[in-house]
Amino acid sequence: MAYIIAIILLLLYAAIMRSRYECRTFEINKINILHKNASDREPVFLYFSDLHGATYGENNCKLLKKINEINPDAILIGGDMIVGHKKKYKWDSEENLVVISLLNCLCERYPVYYCFGNHETRTKNNKKFRVDFNSYLYRIENKNLHILCNKHEYVTIKGTRFCIYGFEADNSYYSKKKIKPITTDYVTECLGEAPDHNRSIPLVISHNPDSFDALAKWGSEYVFAGHNHGGFVRLPLLGGVIGSNYRLFPKYSAGIYKHKQHHSTMILSKGLGNHTINFRLFNKPEIMIITFKSLNSAADQ
Repeated sequence: MAYIIAIILLLLYAAIMRSRYECRTFEINKINILHKNASDREPVFLYFSDLHGATYGENNCKLLKKINEINPDAILIGGDMIVGHKKKYKWDSEENLVVISLLNCLCERYPVYYCFGNHETRTKNNKKFRVDFNSYLYRIENKNLHILCNKHEYVTIKGTRFCIYGFEADNSYYSKKKIKPITTDYVTECLGEAPDHNRSIPLVISHNPDSFDALAKWGSEYVFAGHNHGGFVRLPLLGGVIGSNYRLFPKYSAGIYKHKQHHSTMILSKGLGNHTINFRLFNKPEIMIITFKSLNSAADQ
């Protein structure tokens, strides 16, 4: 019995040490997308979500160094940069100052497209925190920062035209007690009718991965999501163990998902930070490099 207890304690210690390591480092995952509307100049997006005020080196120097080495054409952010406490929120908290500094540095070099997650939405809608949240917005304001909350912008990058949407779902869709499904009608209410995209590539930044079915039916070709932090613990074949709503083995935890009925793909980030459950196992934080390649250039290879 003593041996069993000792083995359990050793495994627990190893898991804690491994988690501490994983929470302090990040990996880079590359995704190539072939598209008929992409130019042969191959526009590159960098995508991440769920920073939650995490730092990688002083003032996020390690993260910034790696992003600058990648030198993307634009950056997509899938929400939850901050930690929206239910009982307290200050724009000048240590976590928020980290976020403000990072966004300001990124906007010096890149166009950044940022859609709010449930933490920003919860804080924005709380009357007690409205002044502090507006102070946060004021300090990240920049001509290169495009906050897309239930709106869209057209942008041409290296000869490829994109329509970038930001879908901000109400916080009732993040309830841990009762699942409230996101419908296509609700997406249409927030984003309007899906326009004709014959000459552009439609992207939707949507923090909540459970919006995938509705967004695919609505007409989005690519959805960039987060929220589930990779499932906190990832197991072979089974994937993420627990979702952010504390339900076991969520349908979507991390990676690339192809919709079975509609021509749509979801790219789901494992996130860069943590909150509440500050634990990861076999689930390193990540940034993602998304390169759009021309079908013609692919055929020539």
